[in-house]
Amino acid sequence: KGGNWRTALDLLKSMKDKGIMPTAIAYNAAISACEKGLNPSKALEIFDEMKREGVRPTVVTFSALISACEKGQQWKLALQVLEEMKTTFGPNVIAYSAAISALSKGQQWEKAWELFCEIEQSGKKLSVVTYNATMTALEKGLQWERALDLFDEMKYKNMPVTVVSYGSAISACEKGYQWRQCLEYLDEMTERKIAKNVIIFGAAMSCMEKACRADIAFQLMERMNLEGVRPNVHIFNSAISACARCKLWRKGFELFKEMDKVGVKRDVVTYNAVLDAVCSQVDLAEQIFREGVGRGFYAKVSRLGTQWLELDLHFLSLGGGETALRWWFEKCLVPYLGDSKELASVKSIDIVTGYGKTRARGARKGDDSMRKRVRAMLSFMNICEVVQPNLGRIHIDKPALMKEVERNCGRIIFDAHGYEQFKSQEGLDEPHSDAPQFVRPRGGALHDRAERDRQKINVPGPGPGPGPSRPSQDRFDGPYQQHGDSRRY
Repeated sequence: KGGNWRTALDLLKSMKDKGIMPTAIAYNAAISACEKGLNPSKALEIFDEMKREGVRPTVVTFSALISACEKGQQWKLALQVLEEMKTTFGPNVIAYSAAISALSKGQQWEKAWELFCEIEQSGKKLSVVTYNATMTALEKGLQWERALDLFDEMKYKNMPVTVVSYGSAISACEKGYQWRQCLEYLDEMTERKIAKNVIIFGAAMSCMEKACRADIAFQLMERMNLEGVRPNVHIFNSAISACARCKLWRKGFELFKEMDKVGVKRDVVTYNAVLDAVCSQVDLAEQIFREGVGRGFYAKVSRLGTQWLELDLHFLSLGGGETALRWWFEKCLVPYLGDSKELASVKSIDIVTGYGKTRARGARKGDDSMRKRVRAMLSFMNICEVVQPNLGRIHIDKPALMKEVERNCGRIIFDAHGYEQFKSQEGLDEPHSDAPQFVRPRGGALHDRAERDRQKINVPGPGPGPGPSRPSQDRFDGPYQQHGDSRRY
């Protein structure tokens, strides 16, 4: 139970040394130990040994082995084991649930949904664990409506929903920007007397951040205090990010400072979030960025060699990237810019922005991206780039840069006012219009799955999609108020 797989293997070997043939129960225990010890390869070795010794695997054996694959992020292997189990024992709810969890961790929502439908059609009674695992797979796959449909079904069937069920449902609300439904679920938890933990509040805070409801995010933090739940770094990061989206830089900076007072250690996400919030305050942003450099979070952002200079913005937020770019040209490149011979010896000057599906940074207007902002900032520095095929990298035109530096007496001049006007015109700091809010019946409902399947699957891509807006002028009198309703959770 403690996951001490080495001890379990030693005991198994000791039995053989003493001439005692291990039973299926002993092998199952050893496989379970490997599962809890996050060692799927050893679990498979024991499974193979078990079959070689002529010990017939049981359903428990297969379920433990699939769970080991899930813990080890081996979803393909989990499916292979499941198929082998089905040939002997047929469908089993526990094994299917474990396989669905493995697919969830592997971002394979379609396969997870297929398994859910398969075990359901077998006539077996599905467990809460099966539903929870499938909901999680769906919400991670951005199929938030399907996930909430399943949650409706659970409640309609009077299944004993758990805190895990609500966690998956609230995370699904975040994916669909459904902040009203998120609040409804929090109300339900209070009514059902299901205690909320920091994970639940964290998911709700993320939902408010994405939906740009910083006002409700602040109320959630107050509610955490009332319910005796201590905020962690994720809670603060979401609140600061909400401030950034809602242009509340002072409040974001206050929360950043508050973390030290309450003993919550900042991480790189914290610094990225607060730089998003305060990037318009140039001096303050540079001060925070330098602090992040000092703490090692941005230690590899600037790479200065004798023949190449590189600024790597790959893991920075948009505000962090803006701040780093200004800092790099104004502070780091000063020795090169002031010495034409030093600059002449440099063969390449590059800025890494990153590009592709992983660069999505929330729903924003104007096809916003790190690359777009960097290119705009360079144009307002009168710095030219060399066209090249790598969209994740910007190559600076060195001869043109040398002329610009010479013209400005060894400096780079940034037209900050012009850049801010550009951002305003492009709507780069403005999130998309408010997503339609749908509140589902509290008692649950049964949905036509075939109708959902017939609908076009619309998975948000890397670019902006339907998303949230900044807070409207309406305010809540209490922690939550829904459609003029005075319910509080």
